[in-house]
Amino acid sequence: MEGGSIAGSTLTLDRAFKRAVTVDRLPVEDVVAAISANPARLLGSYDEVGSLEPGKYADLVLLDAEFDLKGVMRRGEWVVDPQLG
Repeated sequence: MEGGSIAGSTLTLDRAFKRAVTVDRLPVEDVVAAISANPARLLGSYDEVGSLEPGKYADLVLLDAEFDLKGVMRRGEWVVDPQLG
C-alpha cells in the first residue's frame, strides 16, 4: 500500500461529495444518501448509523456553504472541532 492509499485513489469523501454537488450537479439529498444511508444499509448497520435519528450514533460531518469540511463528530464527540477550523 504505497503512499497510504487503497484502490489507487487519494480522493477524500468530502472532496468527492463537493464535486458531485458542484461539478456534477447532483442533488445534495441524493449524494448524502449515497454516502451515508445506502452504505449503512448495504453493510447491515443502518440501525446504528447512516442517518441522524434517536438511538443511533451521532456521527456527522459539518460542511460550510461551499461544501468545505468544517467539523467531524463521531459518536457525539467532535474529532475535528468546527470552532478550531
